[in-house]
Amino acid sequence: MNIGVINESAKIENRVGLSPSGVSFLLEKAHAVYVQAGAGLRSGYSNEDYAAQGAHIVFTEEEVFGRSDIVINISPLNREECRLVKPHQVLLGFHHLAIAKKPIVEELLQKNVTMIGYEIIQDDDDALPFYENLGEVAGPLCLSIAGHYLQTNQGGRGMILGGVVSVAPATVVIIGSGVLARSATRAMLGAGAQTIVIGHSMERMRRIEEMTGGHAITLMGTKYNLARITKVADILIGAVLHPGERAPIMITREMVKTMKKGSVIIDLAIDHGGCIETSRPTTLEHPTFLDEGIIHYCVPNITSSVSRTSTKVLSNLAVQYLHIIGQFGIDQAIQKSRPLGRGLYMHKGYISKKNIAERFHLSDKEPALD
Repeated sequence: MNIGVINESAKIENRVGLSPSGVSFLLEKAHAVYVQAGAGLRSGYSNEDYAAQGAHIVFTEEEVFGRSDIVINISPLNREECRLVKPHQVLLGFHHLAIAKKPIVEELLQKNVTMIGYEIIQDDDDALPFYENLGEVAGPLCLSIAGHYLQTNQGGRGMILGGVVSVAPATVVIIGSGVLARSATRAMLGAGAQTIVIGHSMERMRRIEEMTGGHAITLMGTKYNLARITKVADILIGAVLHPGERAPIMITREMVKTMKKGSVIIDLAIDHGGCIETSRPTTLEHPTFLDEGIIHYCVPNITSSVSRTSTKVLSNLAVQYLHIIGQFGIDQAIQKSRPLGRGLYMHKGYISKKNIAERFHLSDKEPALD
């Protein structure tokens, strides 16, 4: 099996689909790996690092797509990359079809590609391995981001997260109760911030209570509670995740207007459209904007700022699924591996997720999984 890794630095993406260690693993399984020149530079990996493990270094995206049975991407494919996709190719990576453009979806359907999304691969225990593991990276990042933008010279409220003797700590409100919320909660409590978690799942909030020894305040995600708690937040973190769907708007503009000026919003759901009405995607080069007097940090690829760590996480997970596909072929792989089957967006000219098909007014057809 031929596996391709594209250079996504032009899309302001610092991560790369495979690490040299991942390449080494795949070469041991008798697969060939084609890496576009420069793909790993922003993660600290040179072309020589990949070549030393047996990868073929190629110089254009056209060659990667042309030589590969499977192409790995981190950021969703753009129109130009979609034109390079071959008929019946397998695309493995973050695709976020719930917020994709219809022409891209239609073009890929016409090419009968198989598209598997990291963001919707789901284990038998309902865990989302890619989000679970990247979430462990995103939580500590929220800590450093919030601490930075609360500073006076960044336009923030001039606070530190943990407070000091005789001064109360910052109040952090986290919307959501899944893996991203848990990771952010651990980080914020560790820094000494007063942390409030608002969610809809009693079971997940109970898990947060147990994880924190009752130090985190948990509330049900009613409009009343959201409106009330937003007013006291120094930091508001949107951590709502509905796999394969657009994130619901949990915080309205009217709620944002009631926040204290210089407070910070970090919308971790921006990859899925954002869960805060005033959010819009930003980049690592220009990560924030001011709206209603509130600093908004809305970088979709937030873990790209620690690209080496994130690349290792992604590569370690990806090689497991690549090995299954290489061993059985794509048709049998999505039958034998339930996580791969659950991660299927499209196959043989059909959308595999009903909600995605309905959004684009297209036909859906779920593969029969054993």
